Amino acid sequence: MKKISIKLLAILFLATMIFACGNNSNNNTTTDDNTNSDSVKIVNNEVIDDGEKEDEEVKIDFSKFEHYATILTKADLIAQFGEDALLDGVVYYAEGTEKRQTTTLTNKKNENIIRYVWDEDNSSTSSIEASYNIYDKDYAIIGTQKVVAENGLSTGMSLSELRTWNGADFKFSGFGWDFGGGIYSQEDSKIFASEVLITLDMLDTEGFDFANGDVELMADDSRLIGAKIIISNFSLFIEKE
Repeated sequence: MKKISIKLLAILFLATMIFACGNNSNNNTTTDDNTNSDSVKIVNNEVIDDGEKEDEEVKIDFSKFEHYATILTKADLIAQFGEDALLDGVVYYAEGTEKRQTTTLTNKKNENIIRYVWDEDNSSTSSIEASYNIYDKDYAIIGTQKVVAENGLSTGMSLSELRTWNGADFKFSGFGWDFGGGIYSQEDSKIFASEVLITLDMLDTEGFDFANGDVELMADDSRLIGAKIIISNFSLFIEKE
C-alpha cells in the first residue's frame, strides 16, 4: 500500500486457484513414503519434482479493515455484498476543491460501515475509509462502530492506548479545522509504518480550548489528561500498478 509521507494529510483522499491434485498412473512409477506424493514422484529410480503445491483458496472474512481493500471495482463490491448493502454518494476533499464518487458499504454480517472512494474515472478503488461515528443522511451522529485493523489499531481507540501501542510519544494537530487530529510523520514510529492512516478527534472539547485550531500537541501532554481523544477515522490508499 502507498506510504504517505505526511500523515497530517491522511484525510485528503480518504483465490488464488484451488489446487487439484490427480493421481498419475504409470506402471514404472512408485511413491516414496518419505516424499510428498503430491509434488514429488520417482520414475525409474529418478526423483522428479513436479513443483510445490499451490495454495488453496483463501476465503476473506472481512473481519479486518484491510480486507476491504481487496475489492478493487464497483462490480466486485456488488458481487461480494449485493446492491442492497451499498449506498452511492459524493465526497469533497482538498478543502472542497476535489469531488469524488463514493459507495458506502454496510456489511450485514458484522455491521462494519466502510466507504469506498473511487478514482477519477470511477473505474477502480482509490481508497477506503471507516469512521468511529456513524452518521445519517443529515450528518447527525446515530451511533459508533469499532473497526479493527490487522496491526491492532481500531476506531475508538483512546489516545493513551494509541501511545502505548506506538511505544513512543508522537505529535498531532489540534482539532476543529480542516486538518484537525492529523498525526505528524515520525519515521521511527509504528504509526508512521502503518499502512492504515489514522486521524484523531476529541469527543468533548469543553475545558480544552487550547487544543483547538492549528496548533501542535504531543500525546504525553499533561494538559490532555482527561480529554476524550480517540482514533476517529481510518483510511487506506490503494497502490496502483
